[in-house]
Formats: sequence, structure tokens, C-alpha cells
Amino acid sequence: MASSISKAEVHKGCKDHLLQKIDDLKKELEAVKESAIAETKSSMGDKYETGREMMMQEGNRLGQHLDLFISQLATLESIDLDKRFCEVNHGCLVFTDKSIFFISSAIGQVSIDGKQVFAISGEAPIAKSMKGKKEGEPFSFNGITQIIKKIE
Repeated sequence: MASSISKAEVHKGCKDHLLQKIDDLKKELEAVKESAIAETKSSMGDKYETGREMMMQEGNRLGQHLDLFISQLATLESIDLDKRFCEVNHGCLVFTDKSIFFISSAIGQVSIDGKQVFAISGEAPIAKSMKGKKEGEPFSFNGITQIIKKIE
């Protein structure tokens, strides 16, 4: 798999992806708060309590997701883009014969310039299976062997 994208491009794509998710969640949280205020003004009794509780639960769920994305963003921003690697480790971009991995934060699959990149935590099982490997070395995960072509 040819390396037609850089670590800086992947980093920016992942950061943009997270910033969009954070922005979307903030908007959802605001909508839940506004609904709760409207519910308070228009409802009474058990129905009010049930609706309010459901909105509080939704707000808590959204808040937890927001905290997670903010934490992932902090992890991503801690990566030194100028650091060079000779073996797979946190902060590197790994090109294999089958996929592209960014060992960074558990963001998931992100499309960068039409290429699918898997942004994964260094704690992910697949990251652990390739940790310490060098260019040209194979690693296996879930019965599939991949060869590391390039590490950035």
C-alpha cells in the first residue's frame, strides 16, 4: 500500500473529525437543556418528573460522550508530528499491505483524501500485536497476517 498521505494529514483529519463530533454533541446537549426548560414550563405531575428524568439521563449520556471525545482530542494533540519511528509505537502512522493505522486515539475509521485510516489506541489489541515491529516485519491479528510496509 503506497503512502500517499502524510501523518500530518491524518492527524488533521482525525482532529477535524473529533472537533465535528464535539461540536455536534454540544449542540445536542443545548437542545436537551432547552427541551428540559420547555418541559418545566409546560408540564406538571408524574409526566413532568418522567420527562425530566429522561432528559437528565440523555444529558448525562451526551456529557459522557463529550468528555470521551475531549479526552481523545487531548491524546491526539499530545502527538509529536515530527517524531520519527523505526518501530511501531504510539504516535506513528503504519502502512501495511492491507491497511493504514494511526496509533493515536480510539477514534475509529476515518476517511482521509479518499483513503481509509484506522485511528486506534495504543491499547487496542491490534496495536499491541504490531507494537515494536519494524518495516518489513509481519504481524498477525484475528488470523490475518499483515506486513508492515512503512512507518511514519
